[in-house]
Amino acid sequence: MLLDQPRTLIALALIACGDNTCPERSSDSTCLVTRFEGVSVEGQLGFRFGEPLDLDGDGLAEVVAGARYAGTAGAWSADQQIARWTGEYVDGLFGNVTVAVPDLDGDGQGDVIVSEPTVVRVDGPRGIVNAYRLDGTRIWQTVGELSQGFGWYIVRAGDQTGDGIEDLWVGAPSDSSGGHVYLVSGRDGSIALAIDGGTGQFGWHIAPLGDIDGDGRSDLAIGAPGATVNGSFRGQLSVASATGSILYTLTGEFPDHQFGIMATALDDLDDDGVPDLAVSAPGGEVATAPGGSEIQILSGATGERLRLLTSPTDGELYGRTLATLDDLDGDGVRDLAIGAPWFDGKAGRVEVRSARTNRVLVELVGREPDSWLGWHIVRAGAASPGPGFVVSRLHDHEGRGAIEIHEVR
Repeated sequence: MLLDQPRTLIALALIACGDNTCPERSSDSTCLVTRFEGVSVEGQLGFRFGEPLDLDGDGLAEVVAGARYAGTAGAWSADQQIARWTGEYVDGLFGNVTVAVPDLDGDGQGDVIVSEPTVVRVDGPRGIVNAYRLDGTRIWQTVGELSQGFGWYIVRAGDQTGDGIEDLWVGAPSDSSGGHVYLVSGRDGSIALAIDGGTGQFGWHIAPLGDIDGDGRSDLAIGAPGATVNGSFRGQLSVASATGSILYTLTGEFPDHQFGIMATALDDLDDDGVPDLAVSAPGGEVATAPGGSEIQILSGATGERLRLLTSPTDGELYGRTLATLDDLDGDGVRDLAIGAPWFDGKAGRVEVRSARTNRVLVELVGREPDSWLGWHIVRAGAASPGPGFVVSRLHDHEGRGAIEIHEVR
């Protein structure tokens, strides 16, 4: 769906494929449900966004997405504008991450979290996280510490503070001391907990996990892809308790492969009663990171490697994003989506594998060079008439970006 005027944060009600028809077959096993495009050149619609959510209570799930280089924001449902905002600062990356969340302020509607991690104020560079109502007003704003990149990554944390309101894990990976992850109260934006990394880019990525340590609370994985080990950039991934303690830390095997840049929760694959996870080391340009990208399937309890997936193509950034989808093959565990946005001249591709058997269930291949299909992926949930995923083409049509919803059939 191409919107007819500039909008850089968009929430759209999605159009169902219907029981027997498919408006456009996107692969042998997927149907393109809808597509919407950014309008600002190099605006990069779809850098990072959360799963769809019914924000206005009409029974339809909306997708929320931002174009971080455009500087304005809005929320849309179907053909009606829900809200519109403008970033307060030039070059703040307003919309770097956008997340739809359940009602924060008790007005009966869902709300939207928008980050602005690179703001330069009079007192220096600080990241900002904003919570907005659908009427366009701001519920709260939290300003991070100096030079931390507060808000670079944000995910829903569940109700960690026990007040009945959804909280947030917020990454701040830019500090010279190594990076931080904060638990931010959804009620008022206050900082409830800080986890200090002490290593390069700690908090670049955060993946909510199940209960790893058995204390009844959901834990998290924290990526530090810039961590230096023995003089080379190896990257690390830490699994942390919701209390803030680090349960264990893993280090990448190869230099310059960005181990820990992306992770996602998986179901219990090794039958030990603890949920497992996947973590990627996608590499980069072949000249600096030769060899294929890889994705490790890990035991959540111990970090032990259960399986290894490797890319057949050097330099495609296999695993630049990971997402846990629904159980597509009916084997009782949710499956794994993998983005490779630099495949085939950066046209990109998406691969969905059975988390239990590694079998490829879906392959969606980009047709346009330099469009970067597969830059970010989330589960579609109720945004699709059947199981599916939401995926961005970050560099599509001169960097404007585009977001698509595909139903798996």
